[in-house]
Amino acid sequence: MTRSSLLPLALLCLAAGCAEPAAPPCKGLVIEGGDLERPYYHDFGVILDGTSPTYTYRLRNTEPNPVTLNDILASCSCVVPSVRVVSKTGAVTAGKLRNDGAVCVIPPGEVLEVNVLIDTSHIRRKNADRLSTVRLRTNSPVTPFHTLEMHVKVQQLIQASPWEIDLGDIPTNDMGKGRTEVIVAVADAGVTLRTARSLSPQLTVTTTEEERLGRQLWVVEASVEPGRPLGPWSGSLQLIVDAPAFDPPERRVVIPVRANIVTDIVLRPRRVFLMKGNELGVEFTVEALVPGERFLINSAALTGCPSNLYSTKVTPVAPDIRGHAERWQIRIKPTKIAPEGPVDAKLTVVLDSGEVLEAALMGR
Repeated sequence: MTRSSLLPLALLCLAAGCAEPAAPPCKGLVIEGGDLERPYYHDFGVILDGTSPTYTYRLRNTEPNPVTLNDILASCSCVVPSVRVVSKTGAVTAGKLRNDGAVCVIPPGEVLEVNVLIDTSHIRRKNADRLSTVRLRTNSPVTPFHTLEMHVKVQQLIQASPWEIDLGDIPTNDMGKGRTEVIVAVADAGVTLRTARSLSPQLTVTTTEEERLGRQLWVVEASVEPGRPLGPWSGSLQLIVDAPAFDPPERRVVIPVRANIVTDIVLRPRRVFLMKGNELGVEFTVEALVPGERFLINSAALTGCPSNLYSTKVTPVAPDIRGHAERWQIRIKPTKIAPEGPVDAKLTVVLDSGEVLEAALMGR
């Protein structure tokens, strides 16, 4: 190889040696601090009901361009996020959480802070592990999404079973009753239930104390007075707990109460689907929900379909000498005649009081 041919090669090697080193690839929004393996995860641990702990995530923009935070979504109302951008000089710009555009813009090298507050008043299931999330959506081509995870266990000083009293169907002219049993959930805590009181009209609350299996227990009974309008009903009661060893020393816990107000005599089920080939038919029940009330069924008939498709048999259950009963059974059976198409019929039951009850019968 001649000297003249070596000169271009030497210049090429020199140029390569003087070139700028390649910039490291950007990683988008990078979470700083926290657990090295799971920086997106924070464990609040066990917290007392009524407290509001917070934690702040820090995400740095490693891209050469600004990153826009389009929206932020919490998995439940118990997680309350707030955001701000911290510049290199320490200047702070608060983000907007309303649905009127982007939340904020994070310039290159600056930090997005996401502060997460746990509102224990919105966590209904106490004394149980809970994992909540906050999702970030950005315009970053590298990290368009971030999901932040938070574990928490809210320790309620008492445990109510159930936490919601469901009274079910209540006849309009009778009283509905339900109960919840309350125990102390923290051992040797000096916690007692001072009282339970109603927070709703027409709801009466009583409390009795007893010992069961060596543990103190309070039975809280809720009674809904007669005379309410038909349809769903909801109310609540409040437990007032004394906890002198804790801050605050008094706790107030709300127990929801719900019911469905119905007529004194009901026809069940309200809708039945009769499958093709079912030769046994279907059974409806007419029942008085007020204890001791007896009645007669004057008639029970299907309308909305040919009369020769089904047979109807009405039978009282344990009738008295007058033929009155607290419960009646109505059996609908298909005949040998097949329907020409879909059946959408109505069962109409007329009581001796003149009251009319209706249910749907559908078939194919």
